[in-house]
Amino acid sequence: MNSALHLLRSLTLSLLLPAAALQAQPFEGVVEFTKTTGPVVTTYKYFVKGDRIRVEEIGARGEVQGIMLVDTRDKTVTAISPERKLYMDVPNMRLPKDVEVTVQKTSEMKDIAGYKCEKWLVKSPKEDRQITYWVAADEFAFFVPMLETLNRKDEQAVFFLQVKDNGGVFPMLGVEQKMGLEVTKVVKAAQKPTLFEIPAGYNKFERN
Repeated sequence: MNSALHLLRSLTLSLLLPAAALQAQPFEGVVEFTKTTGPVVTTYKYFVKGDRIRVEEIGARGEVQGIMLVDTRDKTVTAISPERKLYMDVPNMRLPKDVEVTVQKTSEMKDIAGYKCEKWLVKSPKEDRQITYWVAADEFAFFVPMLETLNRKDEQAVFFLQVKDNGGVFPMLGVEQKMGLEVTKVVKAAQKPTLFEIPAGYNKFERN
């Protein structure tokens, strides 16, 4: 009788909650993408679970060449070398790059990796550069905090951070002249907590 009452209460609560509240779960899963710089193509994977992201750089033969563990809550980055079985803390000493951009959000759409993506044109007259993003919205709440934590200097990251209303979206494709980032696969799935930990037996690399 108690279990039946509990089930009834649960069902009643779920019916009272708005559909958006039930669906608004932060993304958890794996995003695979390629980075093209001229003739060079590099493959990466993001493993995402809550405030933690594991970034893997994949070699031409499919081997993991390097790993970064990003904690957006503590604002820390740890680099891991599978080949040398070493890890090191990555200090964030660089000042965030501040640029002024103009943003044109178009109504043009494209299907990428199973998502309907909207075309955004982001320009910086002072830098004389323009990046075209195709963005998907699906509770990708991890992405902007990850960019802020990594504090990268490349324009793909810097320009995107300047866009208002950039929370919860993910650029499935970013193109600028001879450089581009393109998502090839997105898989929603629970991720093991051990993916975001330093593997046992790895030693800390200390700078002299």
